Amino acid sequence: MPSLRQYTATLVLPAAFFGYALYANSALLLNAASPTAQASEQKELSLGYVIDGEATRDLDALYKNELPHRAASVGLFGNARYALLGAGRKGVIVGDDGWFFTAEEFKTVPAAEIEDAVGRIAEVKRELEARGIQLIVAPLPAKSDVYSEEVPSVVRGTAMAETYGSFIAALKRQGIVIADTRPALLAAKPFGEVFLKSDTHWSPAGAKATAEAVQTGLQMAGITLPSEEVTAQWQTPVSLWGDLTKFVTSPDYAPGVGLKEENIPIYRTTVNAAAAGADIFGNDTAVPIMLVGTSYSANENWSFADFLRQSLRADVVNVAKEGLGPGVPMMDLLTGAALDETTPTVVVWEFPIRYLGTKTLWERDGDKKAGGGNV
Repeated sequence: MPSLRQYTATLVLPAAFFGYALYANSALLLNAASPTAQASEQKELSLGYVIDGEATRDLDALYKNELPHRAASVGLFGNARYALLGAGRKGVIVGDDGWFFTAEEFKTVPAAEIEDAVGRIAEVKRELEARGIQLIVAPLPAKSDVYSEEVPSVVRGTAMAETYGSFIAALKRQGIVIADTRPALLAAKPFGEVFLKSDTHWSPAGAKATAEAVQTGLQMAGITLPSEEVTAQWQTPVSLWGDLTKFVTSPDYAPGVGLKEENIPIYRTTVNAAAAGADIFGNDTAVPIMLVGTSYSANENWSFADFLRQSLRADVVNVAKEGLGPGVPMMDLLTGAALDETTPTVVVWEFPIRYLGTKTLWERDGDKKAGGGNV
C-alpha cells in the first residue's frame, strides 16, 4: 500500500512542476528579444506550416534553447521523483539500492517471433557453412532475469527466463551451436556483479563468464582451434555514468540522491603472432575468430573480445556495432567484405534476447524493405 510520503509526493511533484512551468513559460514569452524567438516571428503562420510539422520542430527548438533553468529542472525533478517515489522516467524500472532495468526486459515474446528469429539464424548458419565457417550463437539473458531479486515485486516475472529457454531450445532443434550463457552468468554472480547496476550492459565479470561459456560451447561441439600464446593485463579502470541513469536524473545531480558512477576495470589481451607461427602463405589478415553483435561486444569498456582471446587462446577480430541490435551487424557482415578479407574459422554471434520480437531486429530503423526473406 502506498505510504503517506508517496501520497504527498504524488500531489506535491505535479504542483511544483506546473508551478515551475507557469513561471518558465511566462519568462519564455517575455523574452521576445532572443535570437530564436526573433527567428520564429519571421515564419509565416499558415495551415501548411502546422501540418508539415515545422511548427512543432520550431517550438521544440524554442523550448530546448530558451527555457530557463532547463538542465537544473531536469536534474532536480528527477532527484525528487527518485527520492520520493523511487521511480524514473518512462523506459526505466527502478529497483532497490540503485539497481535500474530497461523496460525492454519486461515483455513476453510470442513463440512465433522466436521461431522466426531462429529461422533467420539458421539461414545465417547455412551461408557461413557454405564459406567454410562455423557459427556459434551466444544468447544473452536479460539483466532483469539474472537479477530478478532486485526487480520490484509488482513487475517481477519469469517471462524473460522462459524466453531464454525457448530460444535456446529452438536453436538446438536447428542444429545451431550455442554458448549457454545464463547458467554461466548465474554461477559467476556470487563472485561479483555480472551486470552493471545502473546500465543495460554486463560488467567485465559477466563478459568473462560469457567468454568461458563460448569456449565450453565450442568444445562440446567438437570445434577446435590452434592454440596461440595470449598475454593479458588489467589496466587503469574507467568511471562512467550508467546509460539508465539519464532515465532517472541527470549525472550532475545524481550524487544528490546517492547515485554513483560505475567503476569499470579494463582488461586487455595480446596475441603473440610469432609464437603462434607465421602463415606460410603470407596471409597476415587471417584471424581464427570473428565477433559480431551489439554494444555488449563493440564497447571496449566491457573487454569481451579480450576475454574471448584469453578463453579461446586465439585471436579475435571484432566487427560488432553499437546501437543496431544483434541482427543488423550480422546482415552487414554477410553483405560486406570482412569475411573474405579475414577468413575466420568461427563466427561468435553475441545475441541479447531482449531484442527478440523487435521491429528493427534485422533492419535499421526506417529501412523500407519488408522483413523476412533470405539473408
